[in-house]
Amino acid sequence: MSRRIHVRVSPNGEITVEADGFQGQGCEAATKAIEEALGKPRERTRKPDYWRRSNRSRNQQQLGEE
Repeated sequence: MSRRIHVRVSPNGEITVEADGFQGQGCEAATKAIEEALGKPRERTRKPDYWRRSNRSRNQQQLGEE
């Protein structure tokens, strides 16, 4: 899946930053520099992908002897 960051500026000057293709806190990390450059966001809406666990960070536990 490709990752993209969309920055939209409406005719009245409202700015929207949207991250696609990121999971978990990766979207916030990817947009952090853009948001800092544009100023503090008024609101943040998290998509379902934010709450989805990444396949790379699994917590596994083994019980018993090897």
